[in-house]
Amino acid sequence: MSEGAPLPIPMGVSGEQAIELCRRWMIHLGAVDAVSASGEVRRTCDIYSQRFVAWVDNHRGNLEPDLVDRAAQVSASDGRQALVFVRGGVLPEAQRRADAYGVALFCFIAMDGSLEGANSVGFTLRARGLA
Repeated sequence: MSEGAPLPIPMGVSGEQAIELCRRWMIHLGAVDAVSASGEVRRTCDIYSQRFVAWVDNHRGNLEPDLVDRAAQVSASDGRQALVFVRGGVLPEAQRRADAYGVALFCFIAMDGSLEGANSVGFTLRARGLA
């Protein structure tokens, strides 16, 4: 794993701060070339690297299957591994689809600085890293 894990952010994070936090998690896990998307690229994903495309859902509530479907479609056409970072939980149907498509799901908690896998692919990548 690369640089140290991101520090807790006790006040929580805004949408842009959540993207930056997840980008730092990607770097920590080994995707050292991870950058936040900007401009037209932002319509496709929130973060990208040579091997990964990632989305950050900083909304309250559970992850819906729609974002998993979108991530899987982009990943299939792009060839990079899809990662989805969520602030809340994951609906069972979203988790089933992510497992079927090979999309990694991660739950982040900015206030305590934690990141956990939220499906089988996410658990594996959290333990193994992204290098």
